[in-house]
Amino acid sequence: MSTTTITPTARKPRIDALLVTAEHAAEMCSVSLRTWRSWLSGGRVPHPVCIGRTLRWRRDELNAWIAAGCPPRAKRNSAQTLD
Repeated sequence: MSTTTITPTARKPRIDALLVTAEHAAEMCSVSLRTWRSWLSGGRVPHPVCIGRTLRWRRDELNAWIAAGCPPRAKRNSAQTLD
């Protein structure tokens, strides 16, 4: 009798999800989760959306931020007020 072992796989977020986790945001930027959290505490990444005690990021904001060259939050805010 053969036994089949099923190993759980990590759930990948849906590609069309509007909000992404820190893990997926870091993956989008090709950095480690530790680097992402360091950028977050340093004010480098876009503001997250707080849902209860969890943080999520808007996919469209992340894509725009990456396309703009990942500027620090302070630079983005000053550039937006000049427009």
